[in-house]
Amino acid sequence: MPTPSPSAVPLPTSSPYAITIQTAGDLYPSLFLTGHQGPVYGVAVSADGRLIASASTDRRVRLFNGLNGDLLSVLEHHRNWVYCVAFSPDGTRLVSGGRDRTVQLWDTSTGERLIGSRTSGEVSQVAFSPDGSRFATAGYYSAIGNVWDTLTGAPLFELEGHRTRLRSVAYSPDGQWLATGDLNSLIILHDPQTGQMDSQLYQEGGQALSLAFSPDSVYLAVGTDRGEIRLWDIERQQIVAEWTAHSSEVWGLTYSPDGSLLISAGGDGTIRLWNTNTHERIRTLTAHGASVRSVAISADGTTLVSGGDDNRVIVWRIEH
Repeated sequence: MPTPSPSAVPLPTSSPYAITIQTAGDLYPSLFLTGHQGPVYGVAVSADGRLIASASTDRRVRLFNGLNGDLLSVLEHHRNWVYCVAFSPDGTRLVSGGRDRTVQLWDTSTGERLIGSRTSGEVSQVAFSPDGSRFATAGYYSAIGNVWDTLTGAPLFELEGHRTRLRSVAYSPDGQWLATGDLNSLIILHDPQTGQMDSQLYQEGGQALSLAFSPDSVYLAVGTDRGEIRLWDIERQQIVAEWTAHSSEVWGLTYSPDGSLLISAGGDGTIRLWNTNTHERIRTLTAHGASVRSVAISADGTTLVSGGDDNRVIVWRIEH
């Protein structure tokens, strides 16, 4: 089955069907992707929405055609639960990580496994640098994160400074920051080129389960196990907004590419869309009916993807 070719670079948010604060009312579930035999802990979508990947406790990664939902490949090499997946910015590579303390690098056009590497802990989150030359991993049972070379899979350096288990990792879109969050609420901003610690952001209470930089790299949103979202101003190193977003864990966060929406995935079974200026809730999406573990949006803004404990991946688009 041929794999749709992703765009070479992320596309600008110019589509009339991009997900924005103006179009959020027309967002609906366009595809239900099934086949996993366990909860879906991680999802990813290519820049143009043509490829979708999912990671599950059934030890498999599934690669789908994002346009029609056809299954393209089942990627099998992990020996335990798979927690996370991420596409390189150009869509040619996919990284997966899991409970087996490995990261696997895949060719998205063939489904071939290119590289596999052992890590310092279970890999719960993975993030690509904006230029796609490297990726960072963070996970349970380790206070140390890792940064890897995308081409060779070789470890480049470790991310240190935490004294307890890591829970989250994210690059800023402008490439200036690499953030890691831990069990005790500490967020460290690293130099993305060297991994050296630049500064620490401490928030009182709540694990830093999920991180998302705003598209302009001015703000860092943090989702906690208490259902809260905290918004940091990076330059001022201050929390500028904080609110209760879900009745349980905020497992995932992502911004719409135009920056008008912050989208959260909750352990309460909902996905919620927030106005980034007022922090008011715009929409609540409830199709999963079970804990939503991950959420991702395409760089062109047209495709939102979520995965949850109902073993499904849902693809959301603007109705037209």
